[in-house]
Amino acid sequence: MAKSQLRDLHLFLIESALPVGMGVINDSKAGGIRKVIDVLSSKDPFSQFMIDGETSAKRVRDNIDQLIPGLGHPVVSVDVTVEENSSDYEINDQDSLVATLHRIDSQLDQLRNCLYSDSKNLDDK
Repeated sequence: MAKSQLRDLHLFLIESALPVGMGVINDSKAGGIRKVIDVLSSKDPFSQFMIDGETSAKRVRDNIDQLIPGLGHPVVSVDVTVEENSSDYEINDQDSLVATLHRIDSQLDQLRNCLYSDSKNLDDK
């Protein structure tokens, strides 16, 4: 349990807190404290700081990953489920496959006929 909480904290820090912090730093460098105050008084300062700091945060994460792989861009676990299709779909897929193979076979026959007749015409000349 503690391991997953630590992983969640790490993910939050890397994916949310780092971009917001970098956004605050970038805005203060660009416009001073006045710009930071303007963003804080905006409708959604968290998102604005995150957007402003995402590029810098990516560079920091890349540099951290060069030192310790996986620390800057942590691996996120996912749950994968597979739904079984009913046999009706399999029959339809099989019918579709057979129809496609017949169409390809027919087109190959047409191509062979064209090539044969063209080569015969060349031999006649």
